[in-house]
Amino acid sequence: MDNPKLRIIRRILIVLCMICLLSLALLYDAYYKAPSRYQVRYENLESVFIPDQMNDVSILFFSDLDYGTFMDEARLTKLTDSINALSPDVIVFGGDLFDQNATDTGPNAASAIIRCLSQLEAPLGKYAVLGDFDYRTPELRQQVEDILFQSDFELLLNSSVLIRNHGSGSVTLTGLDCGLYGYPDSDAAFANVGRTVYNIVIAHTPDQCELLPNDLTNYVLCGHSHGGQAYWGFGALYTPSMAERYFRGKHTIQNTYTLDISNGVGTTIKDVRFLSNAEIVLYRLKHKAMTD
Repeated sequence: MDNPKLRIIRRILIVLCMICLLSLALLYDAYYKAPSRYQVRYENLESVFIPDQMNDVSILFFSDLDYGTFMDEARLTKLTDSINALSPDVIVFGGDLFDQNATDTGPNAASAIIRCLSQLEAPLGKYAVLGDFDYRTPELRQQVEDILFQSDFELLLNSSVLIRNHGSGSVTLTGLDCGLYGYPDSDAAFANVGRTVYNIVIAHTPDQCELLPNDLTNYVLCGHSHGGQAYWGFGALYTPSMAERYFRGKHTIQNTYTLDISNGVGTTIKDVRFLSNAEIVLYRLKHKAMTD
């Protein structure tokens, strides 16, 4: 007859073994799978200010490439394939082309990035803003701008552009310079933004969102924080400046517009992702009929 104490000990040992195996599996995933597993998040943006001609137009947002330390050409090729598989109409990049600790930012790295980003297809345009890592040196900033230009991305530097789809109806994309090390200028950025046109703002650092004019802003796309990159509820691996008040997820600002912070696609400091999946976000515009 089994000893009851031995049975209890066996059960405890089994539970402990299962916890250990689960922990090892989570660690393996966090370090070896999650950093290059690009999750697609789908969002609908619905408004009466989105014209019927723009209904179902898709805008893909990705941020924080952080090339040169952990992100390499193989990972970037996988990312571009994932983006092209979604067939977006517009592509927007949210800044930080190279990692802050990138050891290779020379011609070989630039050529690899251009090869990959040039393959991204978006019939209604490809746009970008700068991030804080893009300002490490004046030379690096110029290189980033050259890479984006050669990859057919239009840099929105405190400026806006109208997006049209087979007609006069449009939405606006407004790009603000980075709140860290850059020179954001809301007056210049919003100078040509109409009050009755749906306006999507791209700003790398989330904490600058409260400075936006709420009567000209409908939705804000940010990156920068990586969602903490490795996040455990009460803390995170990566907690950068200008992502302290608004760190991850969605927030309603001034009871008017939504701030949406992407986890980004790259990694920094350590090549790890936990509870903050690398993500690309596909927004689909939806025309909302006016009601009496």
